Amino acid sequence: MSLRFKTAVLVILVTAGMITVLYLFFSTTLNRQFSQLEHQEVEEETRRAVTVLRNELEDLDTRAEDWAPWDEIYRFVEDGNPEYVADNLTDSVFANLRLNLMLFVHASGRVVYAKAFDPDAGREVPVPAAVHLLAADPDIIHHDEPTRGRTGIVLMPEGPLLFSSWPIVTSLYEGPIRGTLVMGRYLSPAEIRRLSDLLGVSFFVYRLDQPGMPSDVQLARAALLDEASVLVRPLDSTTVAGYALLRDVHGHPALILQVRLPRTIYRQGENAIRFYFYSLLTIGILFGALSMLLLERFAVSRLLRMSTEVDAIGSSGDLSRRVRVQGRDELARLGEAVNRMLEAIQSAQAARAESEARYRTVVEQASEGIALVDGQTRRFIEANAAFRSMLGYPEEELSQRTLYDLLGDEACREHEEIRRVLEEGAHLSRECTWRRRDGSPITVEVVVNRIYHQGQPVLCFLLRDVTERKRTEQFLIQTERMTAMGRMAATLAHEINNPLHSIWTMLELITEFPVGEEEKEQYLQAIRREVGRLMTLARQALDFARPPGAVETQVHLTEPLRYALSLADRRLREHGIQVSLGIPDDLPAVVGSPDQLAQVFLNLILNAVDAMPDGGRLEIHATVRDQQVILTFTDTGPGISPEIMPHLFEPFITAKKGGTGLGLAVSQNIIRRHGGTLAAANAPQGGAVFTITLPVGKGTPAFGADLADAGGAAE
Repeated sequence: MSLRFKTAVLVILVTAGMITVLYLFFSTTLNRQFSQLEHQEVEEETRRAVTVLRNELEDLDTRAEDWAPWDEIYRFVEDGNPEYVADNLTDSVFANLRLNLMLFVHASGRVVYAKAFDPDAGREVPVPAAVHLLAADPDIIHHDEPTRGRTGIVLMPEGPLLFSSWPIVTSLYEGPIRGTLVMGRYLSPAEIRRLSDLLGVSFFVYRLDQPGMPSDVQLARAALLDEASVLVRPLDSTTVAGYALLRDVHGHPALILQVRLPRTIYRQGENAIRFYFYSLLTIGILFGALSMLLLERFAVSRLLRMSTEVDAIGSSGDLSRRVRVQGRDELARLGEAVNRMLEAIQSAQAARAESEARYRTVVEQASEGIALVDGQTRRFIEANAAFRSMLGYPEEELSQRTLYDLLGDEACREHEEIRRVLEEGAHLSRECTWRRRDGSPITVEVVVNRIYHQGQPVLCFLLRDVTERKRTEQFLIQTERMTAMGRMAATLAHEINNPLHSIWTMLELITEFPVGEEEKEQYLQAIRREVGRLMTLARQALDFARPPGAVETQVHLTEPLRYALSLADRRLREHGIQVSLGIPDDLPAVVGSPDQLAQVFLNLILNAVDAMPDGGRLEIHATVRDQQVILTFTDTGPGISPEIMPHLFEPFITAKKGGTGLGLAVSQNIIRRHGGTLAAANAPQGGAVFTITLPVGKGTPAFGADLADAGGAAE
């Protein structure tokens, strides 16, 4: 496809696109503006129609107020004088007031007089039976003040009724209120036509309880929310309608008022949009033709010539040749840029060779081992001198080895982590044991990242020998352990001395002084209790210093937890403690001893019981986060005092009367041997929170460490 053809297509597409965008923009804008004008007009007319109905109610209210506060009516509602009816409630009065109904109700609820009138026929008609329901409606009849009436709409079988209700009092608006005067006017078709002529716009009124309403009115009913809202919707291309909701005297939706108007504004908008489209089309065609001529003259022909010259330079391979540059515009600068590019190619080739040499020098002289491993075959692509020296491999032999040849027993465990690095771009950093060429192990700190080499993903390994650092750490741990053992020995001696002193005193009393058999038996029982206390203290001290070995297996924490709860069930019930369990069914297993974990759980549960002697609540919840199971024990006791908190897990530290202070120390030791942590805190709402964190079981602990070794280091 030639440049000229592309240019012609481009100009046509740009011109068509410009016309389309401008047409869509202006047509949308004009259509929206004309629609807004139409909406405003219909909304205004609808509100005017609502106002006309409100004016009718005000007119009724004014007429009712003229009649109700009248001494003659005040007497009439009491005695029902027929002369008052003959003189004042004639057909001409009804016709002049345009009333369909007048109702006099005594304060007792008795209808004193009722009359119905048909203004269209000019004669009295029978009073509808439903009129008597108005006399029983407190929202219509009941009044609290003699100077205030009430207006509204009531749905009658004969049609919607506009009414005004006023209390019957004296001409001076004095009470007591003897009854109520109700005047009503039906919204009949003739009345609606009269109001439409008065408004100058046709409107209709639909009852909500009327079956067979038009579909547009039914849709408007669902959309209207309250009396103040007005809904506007087009019925078709020639008519638009406005809707308003009218409520009855009880506040319930009763009527929908519909105003219909011709869509004059909408048709004017369509005519304006069509005129604008044809104007844009004419201007666009002229603009496109002129653009094609100018582009051919000032751009296309020059670009074609420059393209021919560049092809010639590429075919010859002579980088000393240059394209001709004419003028001082952008195309001229493009020619100069092409010439500079030809000069830069030679410089770039030289710089690339120099950069590669510098990179290899830096990598070869680095003190850390660096190696690249193929992401598919896991074979070593290249490695620096420090890496080869660290593992004892010559360069030729290392290129024949795979990553798993050097990982040894760690290979299976590392496979999943390496897959995550390759597929997800994760960052891996850990300490682990690799194998040298002679088979000896070496502890290294490994950092693994995914990089791209020759367009393919590879593993970049950075190794640092930490063997000497691990020896130093072991020495520091051993030193700290000996210091801790010294402190524990001193504290243990103090704890043992008190029972021994008591035993010595009681033995001296038995052997040196005459005592009765009953008193002697009491002393012997006390000696037995003190000896039992010494045995318990010795056993807990032994558990802390050298916990018993246990068989490691996959443990589902719900099993040892429920076992511990069953052992503590009696004490929980004795103290009235409620237990809440939040353990998900899909909680993963951990690696460890179920018996030792049950011992830890039981110790935390009994501690919670001791903290809540008068009852409370113990909540046990488990979650999984970052490949770790997190188990929390939360009680509603007094919490942990600030003085005890820093030393809570130290041996012989306790706030319980008669406690040895070894339970939490032993529990922490067990959790550490499982590769986890045990922490304590005070809850914001009160009470203590103990949190156990254990790694999710994958057959072995993290980094391939032995459980016994990890436990020894933790002590």
